[in-house]
Amino acid sequence: MSQLPPLNALRAFEASARLGSFTKAADELNVTQAAVSQQVKILEHHLKATLFIREAKGIRLTDAGQSYQPVLSQVFHSLRIGTEDMFGERGNNTLSLRVSNTFAEHFLAPRLPSFLKDYPRFRVRLYTSPWSQSDQRSQPDIEIYNGYGDWDGRQVERLTHEYWQVVCRPQAINYYGNVTCAKQLLDWPRAAIIGYRETWLDWFSQQGITEIADAPCLEFDTTTLAIQAVRHGDIALLTRNFVVADPLAKGNLVLAHPASMTTTGGHYLVWKKGDHRPKVLAFCDWIRREVAKHHATQADLLGLT
Repeated sequence: MSQLPPLNALRAFEASARLGSFTKAADELNVTQAAVSQQVKILEHHLKATLFIREAKGIRLTDAGQSYQPVLSQVFHSLRIGTEDMFGERGNNTLSLRVSNTFAEHFLAPRLPSFLKDYPRFRVRLYTSPWSQSDQRSQPDIEIYNGYGDWDGRQVERLTHEYWQVVCRPQAINYYGNVTCAKQLLDWPRAAIIGYRETWLDWFSQQGITEIADAPCLEFDTTTLAIQAVRHGDIALLTRNFVVADPLAKGNLVLAHPASMTTTGGHYLVWKKGDHRPKVLAFCDWIRREVAKHHATQADLLGLT
């Protein structure tokens, strides 16, 4: 078969099959019942197949009709959503993102121009927040947060696998001296980020330190603020490698101690289940590639490849 069936015939069959009635299909398509019946006959003639069994009490799908209906329903659904996304009021070409402050500042914002270069028909509206918000009325198209993947009722995909590092500014090493034993950091002023399962106590325990460490002297609700404080003072910060990779590569920060600790959390991509709009799919594909490139670059720098 070299030609597709007529569109009106496909629409008439799909509506009749989905609604189980020529009359109901006619109401939905705003045509007469006779017109729907005629279009279905045209389709059956084109396909050389019987799609409905006509009975006194109504219509019933044949095996061929039952197999064909879900195919057409999915096609029309995708066409309708794609059309609304490109040209309709409900889904314009603006992609709304809500992203954790740290990920937005240290990773996403510098790379967004390349997204617009790859997908020039889209616009991006970026909001930042330290924590995921559960208010469904304010849900953006896509969210990216650091957490543990426990977003019920949403599509969730882990973007990063990270580990904890202890960092400080280079001047802190000059001030306190090289740290040759993890126990020396018990005497350092220390900073931490609020809201994570792993803490300084876990890091010290992993290094075999049994003494109870004092609580951190500084605590922040975002990594960005913590990094700013550490860059301006002689303080050790326990933080995730993903967000300090660039400052370490540039020499703005250094490792106070080489030991690392695995984190159970990571950055997650979160969006509405079943959302296959082009702008959502495009961004998800793009951010996966950008994170993969970042991991590959860091592996090269660390000599892991």
